[in-house]
Amino acid sequence: MKQGKAAQIKKMRHVQSKQKLTARKAMPAFNYDEFAGFLRARYFLTHHNKYAPETFEVASFFLDDVIATMVQQHFTQFTSNERATINLNETMQAALVNSDDRDWRYFVLLVPVLFDMQQFLAKESQVNDRFVAQTTNFDVNFWRMIMRTVMAINFFKWQGKDVSEMMKTSNAIDTLQFKFLSENEDDDDFNMAVIAETFRGLEPKLKPLKVSEAFLKPNETLTAEEIQAEEAYAEKRLVQFKEKSVKGVVSENVINLLHAFHVGIAKEYNLTHEQWDANVLNDFVQQHLMTYWTPQWSDLDGIGGEVKSYLKFLSQKKAITGLGKIVSGIIDLDHYIDVAAINSLLRQLKGEDLEKLV
Repeated sequence: MKQGKAAQIKKMRHVQSKQKLTARKAMPAFNYDEFAGFLRARYFLTHHNKYAPETFEVASFFLDDVIATMVQQHFTQFTSNERATINLNETMQAALVNSDDRDWRYFVLLVPVLFDMQQFLAKESQVNDRFVAQTTNFDVNFWRMIMRTVMAINFFKWQGKDVSEMMKTSNAIDTLQFKFLSENEDDDDFNMAVIAETFRGLEPKLKPLKVSEAFLKPNETLTAEEIQAEEAYAEKRLVQFKEKSVKGVVSENVINLLHAFHVGIAKEYNLTHEQWDANVLNDFVQQHLMTYWTPQWSDLDGIGGEVKSYLKFLSQKKAITGLGKIVSGIIDLDHYIDVAAINSLLRQLKGEDLEKLV
């Protein structure tokens, strides 16, 4: 996370907020990456050490979704000189409904961070010219009910059911969400055992990455020496990539991810980096990435975007050609990697480990 950049932005915004007290000036053209990046950086600085690593990574994912939903719902205001008014309850619920590619544990782990996240966005909106956030009294049992409902919806979605039609014709979703409830005197807790059993054998459906129907793996086989040479090349370039990047941004988790591309594609497709294209990259991520990469609970937020950064680096080194065509063909690859990584880690949380986090 770019803490130095975050500090610079914070100082800049502080000066600007003081100026706005005396004169209202037209805002510069809206840049989503800058807007979202600033909020993510502020959240990292203020909350990174507040939660367990698992909880923070899940919270970071959800914050990304909330920011995107805020802008999507109020795009006209964000891209004009108006200040958008955000109903955080509605925005967060909309973000949850659209998170149907996440493991069920994701929603359970979110409950402990929702109040803080609302407070964070409300506070940030006080010094941000782009939006003002509205909240209501926080009721944790209300949000637990929302989470149970979202999980119930996803249960049927993952089986290919028409959820919209089900809501019109049956009470199946409501019935299931009540099964996920474990009541006690003070709170409406999750019945973890029932939820785990309900989802046993079911996994989220990720949107497939685009791979040409004409795509075929090469018939040639790389020798052991050629594979070793590709791995040695990866180690050399990855050191350079890390050195060139902002300090602390390229973590070991990132390095291991990028290393997996070199080794995995060489072994599974008999191709070296010079032969990478969009089809190979997309197919590898869908079919083999998790065989060659073991993600860690660290720096997961946006980790998939480092693949494009690395491709640009390789292009600058004349190590690959056709960068523009490759990048245009892997538009959804970064999101796929992000979600696949956190889902694989969430699936490993079982029993007491999960209970401790909620």
